[in-house]
Amino acid sequence: MNSFKEEYRVPIFNLIKNCYTRTCQDLLSLGNEDANQLSVDLKKLFFMYNKKQFNQLKNIHESIYKLTWNKLLKQGGWEHICLRESFIMGQLAGITYWYTQNDLIKTLEICDQSFIMGAPKELLLPIMDELSKKQTTTTTSTSPTIPMILDENVNFSKFPIIDKNHEIKVIECGKNNGGASGSGGDYLNEFSIFKNQHLNTMTPCIIKGDANNWECINKWKDLNYFLSNHGNRIVPIELGHNKLDSKTKKQQQQQQTTTTTANNDNDNSIDWSEKLMKLKDFIEEYMIPSSKDNDSTATESSKVAYLAQHGLIEQLPSLLDDFKFPLFLQTTGDAKVHETEEEGISPHIWLGTGNTITPLHFDSYDNFLTQIVGYKYVRLYPQNQISNLYLKKDQGDSDDNNLVKNSKTAQNNISFVDFEDTDFEKYPLLKIANQHYTECILGPGDILFMPSGYFHYVRSLSTSLSLSFWFIKK
Repeated sequence: MNSFKEEYRVPIFNLIKNCYTRTCQDLLSLGNEDANQLSVDLKKLFFMYNKKQFNQLKNIHESIYKLTWNKLLKQGGWEHICLRESFIMGQLAGITYWYTQNDLIKTLEICDQSFIMGAPKELLLPIMDELSKKQTTTTTSTSPTIPMILDENVNFSKFPIIDKNHEIKVIECGKNNGGASGSGGDYLNEFSIFKNQHLNTMTPCIIKGDANNWECINKWKDLNYFLSNHGNRIVPIELGHNKLDSKTKKQQQQQQTTTTTANNDNDNSIDWSEKLMKLKDFIEEYMIPSSKDNDSTATESSKVAYLAQHGLIEQLPSLLDDFKFPLFLQTTGDAKVHETEEEGISPHIWLGTGNTITPLHFDSYDNFLTQIVGYKYVRLYPQNQISNLYLKKDQGDSDDNNLVKNSKTAQNNISFVDFEDTDFEKYPLLKIANQHYTECILGPGDILFMPSGYFHYVRSLSTSLSLSFWFIKK
């Protein structure tokens, strides 16, 4: 049996000690049997943790997990924050127990799930970092290399045709220096163009040449790299086409009173869900089949899966060794990469099959969206077209109680319109908006600067991996 390090035990115990009394009171106020049992479990948890009876925490963890997680799955959310608090304290008990049992995989699994569900990072990350360095994945592969994408399997003829009148402007880095950016007069001139014509004027552009030599451009193309190094890690996956689109379809169905019950039973338009999966299961069930698809631009919803906007880099910090930060971001001197309210660097990753769709929306931070593997179509509209974009507010679940916590950057304003196949009779104002959009296809190494407030619609044209570097100008 392993001893639980004091540097881990003390902050966990302090959290439990400071929270459990109030949480128990809130649980009792709910007035149901499950909540009453959770209150009893939390009191036992505190007693055992205080006495360092870690070998008795297994049953308490399992009881709390069952009561809270089943409620989340059945109801699609937690009715009160005390249920989330109970879940997190129960998870911390499970982490402590399995750590002392020297079960690295089980401990990391609970850590990952807790990380995704919003448990305090300062408690989890030191444990995760220690165990991830020790862990050896048992996943095996029939091939030394499993390519995420093969150009011969990419049907470029199915890609959208970019209208030259709406092309996003391009800045070529290192064009006169053999493709090496970052030094000399050419670079200073390139940065001056970016700052004066794009950063200061809040105008999108594509930066080419900066990321071409990042190690991840080639390294992350091999799915076996993720399988062999991180296959057992738990990640949040969106299955099917995006949630907001599915909600809209549901609303439309409810309004169509002529639709028969039989037709509704056979309707497959409500097809979005989210699920926690092992990374190896996500890759084997979705990414590998998509990589072999000759036309992944039209992947059907049941085969679409997306690890979207997730802090995988923070969860797996060894990935930081495989890329740099966009040179223009480092050079500005008046910008910082943004991660909630904290200082620090934490890019977010987007990994998915072909035909993932992100509806038109805007973020409140500037972004260097960097394409690492595969291809994406992006369309952008300036903020002054807001009245022509048919925005609606998502009336979804509470942002604290979703299975996977909502984006820190996504706004409540979003458009449900299909911007690639628009019904102009239904959405006539888009004829005005379409005089002002810009568009592009991003390929490996391309960096798209998207100013804050710019509306953007994104669709993957192949299996794809991207990094977002959100930042704010001081």
